[in-house]
Amino acid sequence: MKPSRAKTLHPAWLDSLERGPLFLSVRAALRGTDAYLVGGALRDAALGRKGELRDLDLAAPGDAEAFARRLAKRLGGTCFLMHEATQVYRIVPKPGGKGSAPFQVDVARLQGQGILADLGRRDFAANAMALPCAGGDLLDPFGGLQDLERRVLRATHDQVFREDPLRLLRAFRIAAQLGLRLDAGTLRRIRKDAPLLKKCAGERKRMELFALLSVPAAAPWLHAMDDAGLLAALLPELEPSRACAEVYYGKGGVLKHSLAVAARMDLLLGDLEAAFGKSAEPIRRELADTEGRPKNLPALLRLGALLHDVAKPACAKMLDGRLRFFEHEAEGARMAGKIMDRLRCSRDEAGWVSAWIVYHLRPGNLASNRIVSDKAVFRFFRDLGPKGVGLLLLCWADHASYLTPARLASVLRWTREDPQTFDSRKVRDADTRKTLYHLQVVSLLLDRWFHRPETARPVRLLDGVAVMKTLGIPPGPKVGELLAALQEAQGEGKVRTREDALRYLRSL
Repeated sequence: MKPSRAKTLHPAWLDSLERGPLFLSVRAALRGTDAYLVGGALRDAALGRKGELRDLDLAAPGDAEAFARRLAKRLGGTCFLMHEATQVYRIVPKPGGKGSAPFQVDVARLQGQGILADLGRRDFAANAMALPCAGGDLLDPFGGLQDLERRVLRATHDQVFREDPLRLLRAFRIAAQLGLRLDAGTLRRIRKDAPLLKKCAGERKRMELFALLSVPAAAPWLHAMDDAGLLAALLPELEPSRACAEVYYGKGGVLKHSLAVAARMDLLLGDLEAAFGKSAEPIRRELADTEGRPKNLPALLRLGALLHDVAKPACAKMLDGRLRFFEHEAEGARMAGKIMDRLRCSRDEAGWVSAWIVYHLRPGNLASNRIVSDKAVFRFFRDLGPKGVGLLLLCWADHASYLTPARLASVLRWTREDPQTFDSRKVRDADTRKTLYHLQVVSLLLDRWFHRPETARPVRLLDGVAVMKTLGIPPGPKVGELLAALQEAQGEGKVRTREDALRYLRSL
C-alpha cells in the first residue's frame, strides 16, 4: 500500500504530547533539524494511553550518531549504539545520575529518500506516523489514525512480513497489548507468510512471545495465532497434539485442551481472590518477586499451560482398550527444555517450566487420597520448593479446564473449602465433584505453603554440627540423611522444639 498523499493533521491529543517535558527537551535540542518523532509514542498518545511518555523513537536524516550525541548532551544522558546494522542509537540517563526521571530515546537514520519513504517501510499503519521535531503537523500517509479510531491493526504493504518475518508475531503482540483487532487483509497475509517465521532468531521470537504471554487476556490471541497457522510455525511440536486424544477432548484433541488450560490460567491470574481467598495476596507477591527466580512468571505459566501435555502424542498407547500416556510428563519436560533452548530462554526459565511439567501430575496423585497428610505436604514442597507455587497454579488451570466456564463459576465459591471436611453432596454431578476436589487440594497445598510454613517448609532446628555432637558420629552422608529425616518429622508435627529434635535423633 502506497501513501496517496502526505496527509497532515494536528489532532487535539498532539497538544498534550508536545507539552511533555521529555519531548520539549527533544524539540529544543533538535530545533532547525529534519528529525521526526515516530513509532509507538505517537500511537500510544493517539489511543489516549495514560501516563507521561518517556520512551521516544526518532528518525533523523544523515548522521544518526551526531543527532543522538547532540540530544544526549541536552538531556544529560549517555548514548550508545544499539543496533549496528540499522545504526540505532539509544539515549538513557547516565548511570548513578540523580534527580532525573527515567527515559529512553532511540535515534535511527531515516530509511530511503525522506520521511515518507521511511514511513512506507514500517510495519503497520498505526506505527507509520511522524511528527516533525522542529514543529508542524502530524504526517499520517497510511491512515494510521483512522485505523486506531476503528481499533484496527493493518499492514502498510504486501511485503511487510517477508521483509521481516518477526512482524508476524509482532502483529499479535501489538494487537493484544493495545486491544486492537487485526485487519482481514493483514490476517490473510499472515496465514500465507506464517512459515517464514522459522527464519527469525530464537531470541527475537522469545521477546515477542513473552510480551504477548504477559498480557492479562493472552489466551484468545493464542487461539487467533493458531487459526492463522502461526502457533504451529512458532511451536511445531504442538501440531501432533491437534489430532491426539480426540476421544477425550473432542475435535482439536490435546491442543484444544492446552489452549483451554491457557484460558483458565488467564482467568485464575486475573482473580486470584476468587480461587484462593487469603492466599491470593501472597501468591501475587510471589509472582512479582524476582529474587532467585525468573522475573516473568505469569508469562512462563501461560507457556507452561501450552506445553504441559506436549509429549502426549509421542507417549500415547492403547492399554486394555483405553488410551494412556505413560511418562508423558518426563518426556514433556525434556521437549519443553529443547523448545525453550531454541527460543534462547534462560536456564532459569527453562528449569522452572520443565519442573512444572515433570511434576504436573503430582497434585492430582495427592488428590487420589481422601486425606492429604502433613507428610505428603512436606514432601511435595521439599521436592518443589518455591517452584511448587507455580506448579499448583498450573494444576489448578489444568483441572479447571475440564469444567465449562459456567460450571466453574457455579463451584468457584467452594474451591477454597477444606477438601477433607467439605460436604461433597452439594455438588450433584460426579465429574464436577471430582474436579472440585482436585481444586480444593491445590488450594490446601497453597494454604500450607503460605500460612502453615511449619508443615510445608519447616526451619531446621539443628545443624550438622549438632547432629554429629549429639550422636557422636563423624562427617559424612549419614549426617545429611538424619537432617532430612528430622526436617520431615518437623513437617509432620512430631518435632516442634530443639529438645524434641534432640530426643528424636537419639531415638533413631
